[in-house]
Amino acid sequence: MLVRHGVGRCNEAGVIGGRHGCTGLSEQGRRDSEQVAERLAALAAERPFDALLSSPRLRVLECAQIIGHRLGLPVVVVQGVAGQEFGAADGRPWQRVTQRFGGPPTHDPDRPIAVGAEPWNAYAERVLAALADVLAGHAGQRVCLVAHGRTAALAGALLSGAPDPRAVTPDQAIDHGELTLWRRDEVHWLRERLEAGV
Repeated sequence: MLVRHGVGRCNEAGVIGGRHGCTGLSEQGRRDSEQVAERLAALAAERPFDALLSSPRLRVLECAQIIGHRLGLPVVVVQGVAGQEFGAADGRPWQRVTQRFGGPPTHDPDRPIAVGAEPWNAYAERVLAALADVLAGHAGQRVCLVAHGRTAALAGALLSGAPDPRAVTPDQAIDHGELTLWRRDEVHWLRERLEAGV
């Protein structure tokens, strides 16, 4: 189960929420997270989750803690799925930074978007390696990972068997507070999209 965190204050402000720019969930983000927690509790009643994993970024961790409280599960932080590092652009307006760069981080994936930033491909490779470790370490278990939108997109690309998961497409992204369930059959991972409020 992939969960994108509820809306953060940085998301509402339109600023880059790196380790310094992230100041946690907004009020809407807390409501998003509570809705997600209720939806997950309904799913857990059918089959409990074995583990609850989270990115260490504050807004994600706060969302995971709300979910963990509802499910009665401890939150295990996975450092490898931490959000992208943005260096000097951290906390600055997204629109201004991407205009200067010529597009989003994927526009020029081997070049940092700002001084001290992690290039897209370096970030993607780190996250994909961490996701592979999660899959190997939790084989056969029901796992919930609370993460960033880009992490969820990378996970979707990886699970769907994309030739180069780093080259994610917009249809693989999920919205704030959205859930995406992946089930494995004998051969493939199959995606089932779920709405948090349903």
